Amino acid sequence: MSAISLWESSLDGTVQSIKGALPIAIKALEEGFEGFILPKENAKEAAIVSGLKVYGVEHISEVIDYFDNNKKLEQTIVDTRAEFQKNLEHPEFDFSDVKGQESIKRCMEIAASGGHNIILIGPPGAGKTMLAKRLPSILPPMTLHEALETTKIHSVVGRIGLKKD
Repeated sequence: MSAISLWESSLDGTVQSIKGALPIAIKALEEGFEGFILPKENAKEAAIVSGLKVYGVEHISEVIDYFDNNKKLEQTIVDTRAEFQKNLEHPEFDFSDVKGQESIKRCMEIAASGGHNIILIGPPGAGKTMLAKRLPSILPPMTLHEALETTKIHSVVGRIGLKKD
């Protein structure tokens, strides 16, 4: 099996997480690699790419044992479509949770329906972040392709929030 390995390790051999695992996994598949060995923290993110075998490791000794002693690594498998549908049906934040603030809610609804930009200005604690996090729940749902493109951007800046199972 031709595989690509990518990680950063500490002095004790512990494997550290990386940024950009998703676009790297996509490029690895395009380049003809069959597998990808990377930190366990990034395995679910990279496993979004179907057709690529993804293996998450916690210590460099696991990789050495894999290549020298034919010790098996556990493959991470993600059903991309099921994850996508689950997140569509149950968003983390919902606009209906906002109580009060009728004028800003109305402004955000108008901006969302018309595809306009929004700038939120105010003192700390006024609710800007809370409102911004809930805005996607009133926007039309993204397609799988749009969600993947957006997730690639989050991956590169290290802001992927995939839950570990």
